[in-house]
Formats: sequence, C-alpha cells, structure tokens
Amino acid sequence: MIQPGGSPWTQSTNNSRPDETVWMVDGVYNANYVDRRPIANMPSPFTDGATILPIDAIQEFHLEENPKAEYGGMLGAIVNVGIRSGTNSYHGTGYAFGRSDAWAARNYFNPVGPKQPTELKQFGGVVGGPIMKDRLFFFGGYEGLRSFVGNALGTLVPATGLLPTGTDPAHSMVDALNALQASGVTPSPVSLKMMGCTSAPPYSCTGGLIQNAPANTTAYNSGFPNTNTSDNGVGKIDYRINNQHSLNGMVFIGNYFGNGEDHPITANYWQNGDPIRTYTVTSNWIWTASSSLLNDFRFGFNNVNFGLVVDDASKFANGKDYPLNTGITSTGGFPVVNISGFPGQVFGSWMGRPVELNNPVFNFSDNLSYLRGKHGFKFGGEFAHIHTDYNLHDTRGRIQFLGDQTFPTSTPLEDFFAGKPYWAFQLIGQPLRRLNWTSTAAFFQDDWRIAPKFMLNLGLRWSYVAPIKEANGFLGGFDPVKGLIQQGQPGYDSIFKPDYKNFSPRAGFNWDITGKGTTVLRGGSGVLYGLYTPAQWMQSSPQSFGGGGMHVVPTGACRVAVPPGTPCPSTFGGTITTANAVVPGSFLDWNNTVFPQGAVFSCTLNAPCSVQTVDPNLKYPYAVNWNVGIQHAFTNNLSLDLSYVGNHGDRLTGRRDLNQLDPATGVRPYAAQFPYLQFIDQTQNLARSNYNSLQATLTQRFSRGVSFKAGYTYGHGLDNGSLNRFARTPQDGRHPELEYASSDSDIRHRLTITGSYEIPGIKGFGQLLEGWKLNTIVNLQTAQPWLVTDGTNNFSGTGERVDRWNFFGNPQDFSGYGGSGIPYCGRKDPKLSSDFSTGVNVRCYQQSIVSGLYTNLPASLAQQCVAKSADLSTLAYGGCYVSANGRSVMVPPRQGTFGTMGRNIFRDTAFKNVDFSVFKNFKFKERYSAQFRAEVFNLFNHPIIANPYGAANGSNLGDNPSSPGGFGGGGATPDVAAGNPLVGSGSNRVMQLGLKLTF
Repeated sequence: MIQPGGSPWTQSTNNSRPDETVWMVDGVYNANYVDRRPIANMPSPFTDGATILPIDAIQEFHLEENPKAEYGGMLGAIVNVGIRSGTNSYHGTGYAFGRSDAWAARNYFNPVGPKQPTELKQFGGVVGGPIMKDRLFFFGGYEGLRSFVGNALGTLVPATGLLPTGTDPAHSMVDALNALQASGVTPSPVSLKMMGCTSAPPYSCTGGLIQNAPANTTAYNSGFPNTNTSDNGVGKIDYRINNQHSLNGMVFIGNYFGNGEDHPITANYWQNGDPIRTYTVTSNWIWTASSSLLNDFRFGFNNVNFGLVVDDASKFANGKDYPLNTGITSTGGFPVVNISGFPGQVFGSWMGRPVELNNPVFNFSDNLSYLRGKHGFKFGGEFAHIHTDYNLHDTRGRIQFLGDQTFPTSTPLEDFFAGKPYWAFQLIGQPLRRLNWTSTAAFFQDDWRIAPKFMLNLGLRWSYVAPIKEANGFLGGFDPVKGLIQQGQPGYDSIFKPDYKNFSPRAGFNWDITGKGTTVLRGGSGVLYGLYTPAQWMQSSPQSFGGGGMHVVPTGACRVAVPPGTPCPSTFGGTITTANAVVPGSFLDWNNTVFPQGAVFSCTLNAPCSVQTVDPNLKYPYAVNWNVGIQHAFTNNLSLDLSYVGNHGDRLTGRRDLNQLDPATGVRPYAAQFPYLQFIDQTQNLARSNYNSLQATLTQRFSRGVSFKAGYTYGHGLDNGSLNRFARTPQDGRHPELEYASSDSDIRHRLTITGSYEIPGIKGFGQLLEGWKLNTIVNLQTAQPWLVTDGTNNFSGTGERVDRWNFFGNPQDFSGYGGSGIPYCGRKDPKLSSDFSTGVNVRCYQQSIVSGLYTNLPASLAQQCVAKSADLSTLAYGGCYVSANGRSVMVPPRQGTFGTMGRNIFRDTAFKNVDFSVFKNFKFKERYSAQFRAEVFNLFNHPIIANPYGAANGSNLGDNPSSPGGFGGGGATPDVAAGNPLVGSGSNRVMQLGLKLTF
C-alpha cells in the first residue's frame, strides 16, 4: 500500500512500518542498507523518479506478503523484480512521455498568480536478441528523465505589514518593532537587515532574505521549483553453456541530480542539491544436476552514493555574504533560524544538511532444490557484508527564538528583532563514521503434496545480523552505572549484544476443494524477523534539542567548563570529540559573532548534554503473520479472492528518555548520579502492533474487450509507535504503552479499481477506427490519522516537546478541515494578559491556508474552552481550539501534567482520485507497432489535501497547536507534501502524452 503522494516513507504492507519492505532484483537484495530504500528505483527528496529501472526491462513483478522460509530480512512484503532476457529474435521498444503546465490545472494551494511550471520528459528504450543462437543472448535498456516542476508548499512566515486582525507582535514585523520601541528596546541591526526593515520608526519592512514575503497575512506559498535529471541503464547477458549449466549477469547504473525543496523554504538560494549514483551487479549460475536436483547460486553487489548539499554552500554567514555572522567557517550556508509560532524554519535550508553517504554491499546465496516423491525440498543459505560511510556534517548551526528573552512577555518575533535567541545548536568535530556489519541466514522448506487436492508447505529459517560496529570505535552510549561509554571499551564491544536465536517457522496449506481448480482454500502463518539500519542510530529523536546520534555521544568532552583556549583537565574517558553542542542564549552574540569562538565542549551541571543510546539487551523485532482465504472461479475469466489477513508485531523498536523529568517532582532519575546529562534517549524493544483485515479481490481477465481488477480492504492497524527512523519519544516515557492507538498508516476502508476496455474496431480507414483502448484507475480510501504534538509550550515541564493537550467531544469534529485551520481562540494582543472567563483580550478566528485570509468568529466561542479547562493560566497562554460546530474543544493541560487526549485520534480529509487514459494502437507489417497515449491524472481535478502530519512542516513531529492558523489544515496537496510534485498521487489534474514503438 502506497499512501497518497508517494515518497520513501509512505509505503506500508498490512500495517508494517515504512522501511520494512524487502526489495530484490533478479532474486538478489537491492536495498540501500542505510535506511532500506530501494536502489534500482531509488527516490530522492524531490521526486520518486531519481534512479529508474527502465519500465520495459521488467519481465515480471512479484509481491509476496506471506513468504516461504526462503525469504526474510524485514517484517513487510517481499518485492522481487525480474529483468527480461534476450531471445533468438531481436525485439525492443522505444518510448517518450511528456507533461506541460499548458495541459495541467492550477494547484489548489496556488489560486492566484502564475500557474506553477510543469515540464516533464521521460524517454527510453530497450532492445534484446541473440549473440549466438540458442546459447548466448543480450538485453539492454535506457531510461531518462528531465523535469522542471513547481511546488505549492503552504506555510506561515511573519507578515511585513499589519494584519487585518489587529495588533499582533507575534506575527507582524511592524507590530513587533513598534512593541520593542514602546518598551525602550533598540532593534538589532542584523535582524533589521535580515527582514529588510527600516532602522527607525515609522517602521516598514520588505521581507529581506524572505523572497516575496506576504504583506498583510502570514500565509506563504513556498513555490520554488524542483529540477530533476536522471539517466539510467541496464544490461543483461544470458549464456546457456549446456543442458546442465547456465549463467546470467545483470548490471544497472543509475545517475541522478536533483535540486529543489522538500520542506518549505523562504528563498531559492536555500534549496538543496541531491546527487545520487547507484550501481547494481547480479550474477546467477544454475546447475541442473538431474531432473530432480537443481542448484541456484547468486551473487550481488550494490553501491549507493547519496548526497544532500545546500545551494548556498559557497556563501558564508560571515557578515559579508549574509547580514549574519555566525563565526562558522568549516562549511558554507546560512544557519537554520526558527522563530516559534511559524512551522519549519524562517531562514536557511532544511536542518541536517549537507549529508554524504556511501553504501557498498556484497551478498551471496546458494539454494539447492530436490524433488523426491511427494516432497519438494529446498534448502540454502545467504551471506551479506555491508559497509556504510555516514557523514552528516551539518555544521551551519541552528538558532531558536522561543520568546520571553527580551522581557517576560516578549514574543519570539520580538526576541528575533531584539537579537535575543533562546538557544542554538552547532555540530562540532568530524562526524564521518565508517560502519560495518554482516548478515547470515539459512533455511529449509518442504512443499509436501499429501494428496492430489492438498498441499502442505513447511519451513524454518534462521537468521543472524551482527551488531553494527564503527571502524574506529566512534560509537557511544550510556550505561546506568558508568555513564557515558564508547564502543571498544571493556564490556562494550558492540552497541548491543549479539542475538543468535532468531528462528522463523513457516507453514501453509493449499486445498483444491472440488478437485477442478475452481474453488481453493488457502492459509498460512509464519514468523518474520526484521533488522536495524544505521539511520536509526545516527539520528536523534526528531523532537530532541541537541543530542544527536550515537556517533556524537561526547565521551571525549570536558567534565568541567573551561574558558576558550584553555586545555581540558579531565574528559569522560573516551575519544569522541564530535558533538551537537547546545549553546544557551546567554552565550550567543547575535549582533557580532553568534557562536562563541575557541570554546571547549563540555558537559556540566549548568550545561548538561543530551545523548542517544541503545538498550544493550536489544533484540531483533519480529512479526507473526497469519491468513486464510478462499478463491473461487465463477467462469474461466472471472474469479473472487476473499481473505482474512492479520499479524502481530512484537519487540518493535521505540525510543524513550531514560532521564525524563518527573512532572510531579521536577527531578530527573539520573540527576544525582549523572548531573551532566539531560535527555538520554534509548532505543528499546518497547513497541508492539496488531492488524486485522478483510481483503477481497475481484478479477476479470481479458474477455470480449473488458478486463478489470477491484480490490477492497477493510482493516484496522494499531501500535504504540509506527516508525523506525524518525521515531518520536512517548509523551510519558515511564508509560510508553499509553501511546497505543491507531497506527500512522491506519486506513479502515480502501477500494482500488483498475479497468480496461478495448473498443471493437472497424477495419480500414487507415486504422483510425480500430485499436482504441480506454483505461482507468479509481482509488478511494477513508481518512488517515494525524498526530498532535505541542513542541513549544512545554506545559508538562519535561522539555520533551511531545506534549498533547486535553480533548473533549467527538474527534470527528476536528477531522477533515483541508485547506483551513481549525478555529482558534487566543490572546488578541500577545503582550497583554487575557481572561477567557470574561472575554478580555480574547479573539477567535479561522485562517485559510490557501488564501491566508482570516475569518473573525464570535469571542463567545471561548466559553466552550473555559467550561473544559483544567487550568485557566495555561488556557490564557496557549489558547484553545473549538470545532466549527462548537461541540468539541481542545485545551492545554494543567501546568506540570500530561494531556489526556490519545495519540492519532484525528483524521484527515480522506483520498479520492480517478485517473483515465486513452491508447491508440497502430500496426505496421507483422512485427512493428506504435501506441499513442493520452493519460489524465486526477481526471475531475478534485482538491486533495495532504495529511496535516506530513504537510506544512513535514518534520515528523506532528501538527503543532502552538502554531494557530494552519493547525489541522493540510498546507499542500499530497504530492507536494511528499516531495514528489505532480509525479506523486494527489496532485491537481495533469495530462501526459506518450508514444511507444515496438518491434
């Protein structure tokens, strides 16, 4: 199942996590082991079409959801793509497809101004044939892509002028400057230049570094286009040595470069480049020893070179290239600057970049098949050696403005203009890590035909994946007795203990009830084990301040604070000096050199460090799958498949903070023992999942010009964590089981229909009245959950940035708002106190994300919040949300407590899409043909809104209620939100024309 929009993190099979799919080409593993994305069809942040396996080079596509013991490696589906081979006759195709904005409708989030540009050209061809008749054959193919596609990413930025809702120093540049003047605060000259504001009243602003900044609204359309260039080639040789031995080899090379934005940015010079180069080599030797004995040996090599570079890498934030001087000269590019109240970053490229990855993998497998009587035995093994160079060298820095720094009630925007950041983060040291590990597996299976009508499938698989190690021991962790520890130190040879007990039994049956093959009952069950990826260890929890992955656990940091340039008298006994340093605002000099120069990184009581670690007793996750189904053929061409499919996932990974502050006492568990540590995010086997579904497929094979397939799924997925990479810590780390709810990918009803109709033709007339074919794809699915996470207000007092609020009413009332935010009530003037009980300084409004316009609502709506609020002080500070019908409210919890609302209780606007195409075939002589295509995606141009969880900021944090206006709204169409504009599903209507030649 691919969720709307596409992108790497949207696929899910029967409630599995996004990176749990096994990708194979010609029976050989074909995945990037850093984060489990496929190689032959690898996506980039800007399109799903980065490296592309030529479509006409594919012989077959096989998807297995309940595999035999031969397959394993992850908890999801097995996807195996077979590559075509040459034959004794020459054959091939050539094709070209194109799209243009002249044929496309306007994006829903781009209602005014020029239409977003759309230029896409996809072209290629394949050819195969004999080199030596009956013995040696070749096959080759090429596919290229060129695209220039505009984005329509809706987000919020400060308005340059006054807002129609009144004085608002939290969202208006001019109001913030006027508020500072009234308080006797001189604005920062650096901030004035960054926002393009005059230095003295009456103030006026142009937006400065923010290109096309809005004047009287905070709504901002980040419409900078993506460009993609992709060239891909595949070649295959088949050699039949004799009747017993045959060899084949395949090579695939993908070369891609893209440039664009996958998260909203405010200037084109903050776009990112993405170079990707992939190599895949496979070879296969088949030895047919006899009619009952066959051996199949396979070798594979994959390598991925992946990068993300910032476009302004040659420009430095040194006061010359940019108004701001950070003092950072190790890398170019403007730092990430966040101003609370605005999703994402207001300045700079997306955080965590630049990135460089290299991932060579060698794997071998050997399988022996033996037929004896009623048994079909198969056994074998596989081995893989994996290496990864992981270099996430984001040293540009991140600077946060959170408010209350200039004076007690100052807004984050006022703090920005005053030059008073709350804190900042800077990666220091060398973050390159060289990781190595191996994977080994063996299996045995027996297909036993007990009776002519009954087949039993039995199997057992064993797998072992060695813990990941760094070549120089530069991985750290936490021990509850010793504190900070490092790989290679006594008792810490690897980041977790080896696990040799991963046995996977498999069983299935097939019963031909009538003996005619018309009614078949099938069933099965099996255990699948997963594995871990470096991306889980090398990135911090997305909500964490500072910290970082296990590669930057500061074992070499200083135990005491020392002045700049002074030698450190004592470290924590390790050699890791790379760290993601957290710098309090009091140490930052915004107007001169932001980051302190020559400072020695330390972890102390007054400046504690945050780290990521792994449970030393971590086990590999597993899932138990089961299914039973019946298939009945009504005719030779019409059949129905009805199945019950379910699974249970256990020992799934999740993160929790071992050192989470207790809201009741205000004390951290390790405060006395390790006062120099703050957050200690540990990966544990703390998550579980359950899935149950009814799956039905009605198939009409081609007959009398008609063919179709209709698939319907009614299912429910639950878990207490839906992600491996980007996993969030639970709201209450002491009780991760309280996160158990509908999973991120839970879709209760899903109907997909594909159909084709060949119109009866009339001979003659230059073939104009024959060879016509109509095709359609209909996709209807109910709403997906979206997550609420308050990453700003810290009402619980834990500082974890994962707080939820209290909700009263029907969650359905907060679902499906689409292009507008949920109605909000809050302080009319953020600088003045408010009293919701009397309505003093309270306003209620709803904002359109599409137009940015505000609709004022009766202030009496706030009384709905007063009736449910547990703490009028948090209500006055954070405001509240009221459904359009006034029946449901969401209010902040009492200070020092956790919110009572459950995870994933709200739903988006659902997904409805119809695609349609017309084919016209021409034949020339016996072996030549041409096909013209006109394809229309989203035929009826139905507005489709992205899930709020993955739209406006796309940070995997959930939608933040501290950013009113856009809260609960989509902010983009699914294709744009997924970094896959127009190519992904859910876009505005777009037409594609194509020509395909076949011989």
